Amino acid sequence: MEIIRFGRWELSCDPEATRKAHAALTIGGPEECGCETCLNFIAARDQVYASDVLALLQKMGISPNREVEVVHMARLDSHRHLYSGWFHFVGSIISGSDVDRQDTANGAAFEWEEIGKDFRLGFRSKAELVRQPFTGLPLAQLEFTVEVPWVVTTTEPER
Repeated sequence: MEIIRFGRWELSCDPEATRKAHAALTIGGPEECGCETCLNFIAARDQVYASDVLALLQKMGISPNREVEVVHMARLDSHRHLYSGWFHFVGSIISGSDVDRQDTANGAAFEWEEIGKDFRLGFRSKAELVRQPFTGLPLAQLEFTVEVPWVVTTTEPER
């Protein structure tokens, strides 16, 4: 395991085990889904991850085209689209609270680290939607939100 520090987090990460599990996946979550908003995310993927995000993913052994899930959240007033998503990695959070701390009065509240103008990320200790190559491994997830342009030729969602 390697120790990786990012923002308020200290992580224990096994990049080789993560790389091996990602390599066993044939496609990412957006490709698996194939809906219009996922197809847009796929088409815009080269614009989604800035070089510093890609460097972090590489250091952790995460393949940038193997998101577990990508969700279209909203069309923004800027005519960009807000997406959220996450990746699994083999390891754990040593210190730093989960990105989604619970706030009983208002539901979940998120405490992101901003990377550039349109990208935010954080870490969560509970892994959701675990796919076969990761089953039985100690997991955490890297979660993100990002603003993405509409680049496919289909009609944009209104919301």
